[in-house]
Amino acid sequence: MKNPAENDTNEDDSMKELICLLGIGLAAVTQAGDPVFYPVETDQPGQWFLRSIESGRKKYEKHYLERLDKLAPAEKRAAYAADYFRMLDELAVSNREEDAAIEKALQWKPGDFTYHNDKFYRRTGCTSWMVMPDASITGACMVQKTRDYTGQNLLSIRLFRAMPGRYKIITVGDLWSSGAGAVMNEKGLMIVQNDGPGWEQCTRKVNTGCVFLLRYLAERCATAAEAEAELRRLYAAGIIRSADLYIIGDLNRGVVIETTAQSVASAPVDFGFEVRANTFQLPGMSSRGNAARKQEVYLIGENRRFAAGEFLGARLREKGLLSPLDLMACSRLRDPEQEKNKWRQVCMKNTIASTLMVPDRSYPDVLSAVFISLGPTRSTVYLPVPMGVTEFPEEMANGDMGLLAFAVREKYGLDHDRLPQYNALEKELMDEFFAARDQARILLRQSKRDEARKLLTELFRKQFLRVRAFLKQELDAK
Repeated sequence: MKNPAENDTNEDDSMKELICLLGIGLAAVTQAGDPVFYPVETDQPGQWFLRSIESGRKKYEKHYLERLDKLAPAEKRAAYAADYFRMLDELAVSNREEDAAIEKALQWKPGDFTYHNDKFYRRTGCTSWMVMPDASITGACMVQKTRDYTGQNLLSIRLFRAMPGRYKIITVGDLWSSGAGAVMNEKGLMIVQNDGPGWEQCTRKVNTGCVFLLRYLAERCATAAEAEAELRRLYAAGIIRSADLYIIGDLNRGVVIETTAQSVASAPVDFGFEVRANTFQLPGMSSRGNAARKQEVYLIGENRRFAAGEFLGARLREKGLLSPLDLMACSRLRDPEQEKNKWRQVCMKNTIASTLMVPDRSYPDVLSAVFISLGPTRSTVYLPVPMGVTEFPEEMANGDMGLLAFAVREKYGLDHDRLPQYNALEKELMDEFFAARDQARILLRQSKRDEARKLLTELFRKQFLRVRAFLKQELDAK
């Protein structure tokens, strides 16, 4: 029987809801004047979350409140939230203060935000790859995740420090979740997750989903080794869901971790690149997944892993090193005929975002960047978001930028002929970013940190406005 707490509607119904939300929000995006930028700063618990939903709360809160009763009755939600906090108090540093501040500001019933935030946001999906320093044009690891639809509607990118003592992070996820779908911190640590076979199985009655775990690890760990050790500790305590597949990278190395209801296994990634979808690959782990699912289902899903691996391998042999542009191109791979036959593609009709994390070896807290496709990868432009910027556009945090990309997809479909225009703009944006990064590096070496951040912030503002205008032109074009 389907667990309604995991996904209360089927994919087709939920995508219809997304189109409705698109209609609600798109007018505000296309008719808006100058965008609002707000300062990136350390704030009180939960303020970063509340700031991101502020402008769209009247439009969207009803939609999320209605989901609560679909997830569970009020009494069950309150009981689960109480058990959830007891678990975190016992096994991990609790986010009780943050959740309580958010819940109080929202004026939701006690436990409702905690329940909704954990039980609904437990999956991030899809296809991920990691490039090691020897194969990377930057000389450091790069990690990318394409994300398919798993019940979320509005996409948000946030840059924040939750509270003193935690690392600053860039994260991409759903607007009404305080977790992370893909995340990089100021130390250059990058973490993504894919569902593994048998993800419905849990190690205990009350546990935490991956969107909480990814954020938790990124805020507290500086290296892949630290993140793996902490993940194993939480697994041993029964706090994490089974079964999941994690790709974790730092500046120098990477690791792939697979968890099931019975065991956890990991393997280092030392050179080249690694691509994963939703099937376990480490020795002995595949037999520990959900045996009830047919092997043919795995193979159909693994098609996208093979396609991405072949593509990246060919680019690496041809060019000697992989660049962010190569990884962006990989995220757009699709074969419409295969998709008609239910073979999953890297970019599918329900692919909703892609996050490419590019840390900087010398100054990861300022010069690292996330290249983000906030919306379907074939319907928008990757925009570099530097870690060191001092202000952030509200439209990227509140879901509007993603809705704009969905509108472009609705107009042109996935298999359009406009990608050369997107690619040309992306190359210009990337060239500008790396040139500015070189200039900022010189300033940082001269201890001119504020000037370096100002330079990156001005570039980011200009590039955001350029991408925003480009997508609006796409909608207006005949």
